[in-house]
Amino acid sequence: QWLQVLGEGWASPLTGFMREREYLQCQHFNCLLDDGVTNQSVPIVLPISTEDKEKLAGCKEFTLRYNGVAKAIIRDPEFYEHRKEERCARQFGMFNDGHPYIKMINDSGDWLVGGDVDVLGRILWNDGLDQYRLTPNQLRAQFREMH
Repeated sequence: QWLQVLGEGWASPLTGFMREREYLQCQHFNCLLDDGVTNQSVPIVLPISTEDKEKLAGCKEFTLRYNGVAKAIIRDPEFYEHRKEERCARQFGMFNDGHPYIKMINDSGDWLVGGDVDVLGRILWNDGLDQYRLTPNQLRAQFREMH
């Protein structure tokens, strides 16, 4: 889901998954502070396992795949610790595995990887609703036509 958000420009000014500096700004200040102030209270991150981190160490870029299909390229990756309990406490005000999203975070990888993302084509869900999912630029164009 984050690939669609990033690829279509919904998370501007982010150009990819959050690097640690952006992640910490989001967690501590609920905004991004580089190049002005941008509200951003939800971290846009990519958790990975220790095994994947070790495989990718030293890579300048790598491809994200879904069901074997290349979906995006992460360039200049930065790996940092996924402080799950702190993330949940700051984001939700609690840490309780009974909460489904907190459980999902706790079950995810122990590392986060940030970096610029090049999405390889539009993300489609093939659920009959793709035609209604407009990008920010498509919406702006429609709004201009309406006035």
